[in-house]
Amino acid sequence: MVTAFVSVSVAPGTDEEIVKDFIKDGRVAEAWLTMGEFDILLIVKVKDAEEMNDFVNNVVRTRESVIRATTALGIESIRQD
Repeated sequence: MVTAFVSVSVAPGTDEEIVKDFIKDGRVAEAWLTMGEFDILLIVKVKDAEEMNDFVNNVVRTRESVIRATTALGIESIRQD
């Protein structure tokens, strides 16, 4: 299992609508509206890097309101609640 953190910048005023669409995808474990450089943080759980690539390229980047997306792959969870 791969855990990834996908940070997404979107067009102004579209963050709440687009995050609701993202959470419909079963690979999205959590979705956060954020302030700062990015508007949305997605915590995504997939089986491998190929599935992560599919998610980013075919779900995130295909949205017209997405301006920028970056992905960080988690290597070890230090603390879980």
